[in-house]
Amino acid sequence: MMLLALALGLGIACFLIWWLLVETEGVYLGRRVVIALYDLVAYRYDRIKQFDEYADHALVSQAIVAAIAPKTDPLILDVATGTGRVPLLMARNAGFHGHVVGIDASRRMLAVAREKVTAQGFEGFITLLRHDASRLPFPAGHFDVVTCLEALEFMPDQAAALAEMARVLKPGGVLLTTIRIDSRWMPNRTWSEPKMREALTKLGMRGIHFAIWQEDYSQVWAQKPTTAA
Repeated sequence: MMLLALALGLGIACFLIWWLLVETEGVYLGRRVVIALYDLVAYRYDRIKQFDEYADHALVSQAIVAAIAPKTDPLILDVATGTGRVPLLMARNAGFHGHVVGIDASRRMLAVAREKVTAQGFEGFITLLRHDASRLPFPAGHFDVVTCLEALEFMPDQAAALAEMARVLKPGGVLLTTIRIDSRWMPNRTWSEPKMREALTKLGMRGIHFAIWQEDYSQVWAQKPTTAA
């Protein structure tokens, strides 16, 4: 019985460690733990995630280009940019002639992003900054597009981050974020479609719609009304 109890206790402990540090990426342990975990895996992050660049081109960068047409030189903010996924996707898009500012709280994730930007010669298209998403260091109405992919549920103050994204959008600007489909492992951290729609509507956003994207996430698109509207 003692061995069984010990095995059960060990199994529970292993599950809790996996849940806290892997499945939920430290979010229930606080902001510092989340940042530390991203710093720890920064140089392995892209291999872990295995992004599909062809799908991302069609469903992210090309979709953004289409959403802001005929404008081809937008100023874009990518919140929680990580290793530079969105900035690099935009810079590689032949129809994009603007600039992307990527922010992230992880110093080492940004270091990886900078290495990739430099290696691919995209310094003219991309600026990377270390900053918290809940208080963005930009004036209101500054960006044509704001993106935040697969990250909102890991932020300590999700509502504040979402409000900041809406604040820095220009009138008529486009927001692209995501919601996690499988919410079983992250109670009180994920957004359902009705909850996200309600939050964005309260922030004054319009044209809110959801798009199928990948197995774990759906895209959320919204637009900030023009001042005339």
